[in-house]
Amino acid sequence: MIWMFMLAAQALPAAFDAVAAAPNSHHILMEDDKIRVLRVKIAPGATEPVHDHRWPSVMYFEQPQPITYIVYKLVDGRPVETERFDAPAFKVSQTVRGDPEGLHAVMNRGSAPFIAVRFEFKDGTLPKGDNAHP
Repeated sequence: MIWMFMLAAQALPAAFDAVAAAPNSHHILMEDDKIRVLRVKIAPGATEPVHDHRWPSVMYFEQPQPITYIVYKLVDGRPVETERFDAPAFKVSQTVRGDPEGLHAVMNRGSAPFIAVRFEFKDGTLPKGDNAHP
């Protein structure tokens, strides 16, 4: 599961924010001072650019696919790959919560687009409840 591989986001330049760094895969559906809702779409076989997610989130998987989750760290201001993990697809409509994520990229290993909706909570607080729902 992707969420197993999350690493705390460190103080990173704004250029690594998901919307700025990976605009082709992260589209803002709604944003205000408390929440940002993103539609995440990654084409089959594609790897999105290196980016981070600065706030805790809840992610709803509309069209999950098997992925490779790639972890990076900054070395002299540039991202350098440190690890990668293959993960099977989540279930359709599965919803999970997660902590902020440091530098990473996702490669879609599936045969269809990976599609999810991500709700980011800017105040750093996740709603209470179960951790995941199938």
